[in-house]
Amino acid sequence: MMRPIRRQKLLWGMTLVLLTLLWTHPLGFQSSGPFQAPSAHAGFFNNDLDIFEEVLQLVAGNYVYPPDYKKLFTAAIAEMIGQVEKKKLSVSPVYSGQVLEKNGKRYSYRLTFNKNENLQALRGVFEFLHREFQGEVSKKDLESASILGLMNSLDPYSVYMNPEEFEASMRDTEGQYGGVGMVITLVDNKLTVVRVIKNSPSDRADILAEDIITRVDGQEVKGMRIQELAAKLRGYPNTQVDIDVYRPSTKVIQLITLTREIISIETVQYKNLGDRTGYIRITSFSKQTNDQLEEALEQGKRDDIQALILDLRNNPGGLLSQSVKVASHFLEEGQLIVYTQGRDRDDKQTYESLYDERWNKKPLAVLINNHSASASEIVAGSLKDTGKALILGEHSYGKGSVQTIFRMSDGSGMRLTTSKYYTPSGIDISTHGILPEIRIERDITGPTGDPSPDHKKTASFPAGQPIVVKESELQEFLKKKGETINEETDLLVAFAKMAINNPPQPTKGHALAKARALAEDMHHY
Repeated sequence: MMRPIRRQKLLWGMTLVLLTLLWTHPLGFQSSGPFQAPSAHAGFFNNDLDIFEEVLQLVAGNYVYPPDYKKLFTAAIAEMIGQVEKKKLSVSPVYSGQVLEKNGKRYSYRLTFNKNENLQALRGVFEFLHREFQGEVSKKDLESASILGLMNSLDPYSVYMNPEEFEASMRDTEGQYGGVGMVITLVDNKLTVVRVIKNSPSDRADILAEDIITRVDGQEVKGMRIQELAAKLRGYPNTQVDIDVYRPSTKVIQLITLTREIISIETVQYKNLGDRTGYIRITSFSKQTNDQLEEALEQGKRDDIQALILDLRNNPGGLLSQSVKVASHFLEEGQLIVYTQGRDRDDKQTYESLYDERWNKKPLAVLINNHSASASEIVAGSLKDTGKALILGEHSYGKGSVQTIFRMSDGSGMRLTTSKYYTPSGIDISTHGILPEIRIERDITGPTGDPSPDHKKTASFPAGQPIVVKESELQEFLKKKGETINEETDLLVAFAKMAINNPPQPTKGHALAKARALAEDMHHY
């Protein structure tokens, strides 16, 4: 039976703030740090596979789905076998297992759905490979491979980290790190830049969003895990790293040398857009995010802001506790923000709004896109379901799982999916993400590209259905409204400002009705 999780859960998403590790994404409950894994009991593995056993115990007791021990051990053993030269080892399948042979010496095993029986089989493979490949593969290499195989058989967000990676990932959530200052994600198996942190080494080197990293210090990154890339880009301040960057718009690969430095992450930016409308962008959810948001909201009060745009685009997630605090500023105290459900029925936890502030009475627009994940989706989903905000942009990433961080006895760590989260209305966003009420379709190749002529057509939008607007239509509409369009213009921000500025009443319904009318007007020019 799964033990209820009561301490901190750090939910991470697929994008990596190259602080070090996936900032995956990182969502979390309030506590002083990650769980300490239970110590491996003396006996079975005789200390050779202590860390593997710790990992296995945690997966068995805490993984969001009941473990399939046959699948777990098949993957773990396959990864171990992959550590030795295939031409020196003969592997023959037998029913539910394999026969390993080298120089006339054989070991056969079968796997079942019983954990202890499979542990014996794995130990036998471990000892056979170490004995027959003495000097060619170490016990540590075999154990690390078995852990990697086991974890790879789980969901994409469950990851094992060696001590160096784990230490770096813990620094990430503090909001400060040493690195090069970029946010990357995996797009079509390419390590792609999502965002460059202002005034960072990457920014000064003119690295741009959508650039693709192809090499680090001369080594190809194709097939590399994001954690591995993070470890290579990290280092002591004032040391250098060479990266090859491919820019799709020019089809040119450029070798860039970056000097690492301590990166302070300002996750919240505020701007007064005029007409008593404020703009707040949240780029991630670190431990400082809520404090920074409160400062921005205080400035908004001083500016007499009466409508607000909250921009969560390209925000890959962060601490769950911070997402709850952020959403609380725009809800009545006690309103449901999100709930999590683990493997067992009684492993359910709800998170409600913590404050009752005046911002819940003002028009609010939330901007999301395909790279808005985990904590961003919690905020957007709660504000959508409770009727507090108008959601605009693209559907979000769709990461609806919670990861718990565990520390192993040797200083390594594991991020394990322990539950799924649901919006207040019970929506599991894993498949489709958060759906905007006004969806923007990209059809402009550049910031000032020309709209296609066939996009001008009459249309109406039935109540309750998403409003679909093409970028080219939006751009032409804003020009007709007298907006100056240049490379700096954010079309969605400009439209959101129109939608929420001076509605008949400061409610989502009125803002949505106004946005719907504006969208329909676009098709009559």
